[in-house]
Amino acid sequence: MEQYYTIFPVDLGTLISIDKSIFTLLRNQGTKIDVPCLGWVVVGGKSKILVDTGPCDSNWAARYQIPLRKEAHQNLKRRLKDLELSVNDIDIVILTHLHWDHCFELGSFPNATFFVQKTELEYAVAPLPSETVLYEAGIKGVQPPWFSVFGSINAVDGDQTIVPGIRVVHLPGHTPGSQGVEVLTRDGLWLIAGDTVSLYENWEGDDTLKHIPGGIYQNLHDFYSSLRKLEAYEGRILPGHELKVLEQKHYPA
Repeated sequence: MEQYYTIFPVDLGTLISIDKSIFTLLRNQGTKIDVPCLGWVVVGGKSKILVDTGPCDSNWAARYQIPLRKEAHQNLKRRLKDLELSVNDIDIVILTHLHWDHCFELGSFPNATFFVQKTELEYAVAPLPSETVLYEAGIKGVQPPWFSVFGSINAVDGDQTIVPGIRVVHLPGHTPGSQGVEVLTRDGLWLIAGDTVSLYENWEGDDTLKHIPGGIYQNLHDFYSSLRKLEAYEGRILPGHELKVLEQKHYPA
């Protein structure tokens, strides 16, 4: 019997006045936008699943990262409570990648197993100098946010079924180990795309490009290959930083 799930997007913080070109390669320079940092609670099966855990707090971001607004309603534990869950209920945490705005608070989940692509884990230890800040690697006195749960990380190698109805899809480009999370619902397949598709605009393209890659990438050739891989995908896509996603309480409606 098929196992069907429901996906609840959760707002875990707001990146403030970000240059839109960060999300749309060589486009929208100088256009400032606020975007949410999204997590996703996936329920319906035996396992309670969380995809991405969001960013640090505002003070930490001001010191080490970029301006971030994190209000009371954007607290992860509060968002779980709204769904009648607690951190103790989460069995599986899947991380689309290990950039700082997707993987804080991992130590809050004592009963969880964490799933990360092997290539992502390897790269996060020693990223290129231009990307160390994104991984919070190599900062004196600072431990990367994922390191506290290293012993509970399951390193995935490529596309893989995690539990019935939930599959990770390797989508390198933004980072070497970026992955999407495919979820089977009663309304068909949905893919939580992470930063391979940050905004709907990335997927919809414009007059010259069918799809627009993100402005932050580790390998642009891989990024285009991943977008082509998604073209053959049968399901619908949920972007990683799209405000419009929050207009709907859950997916499918």
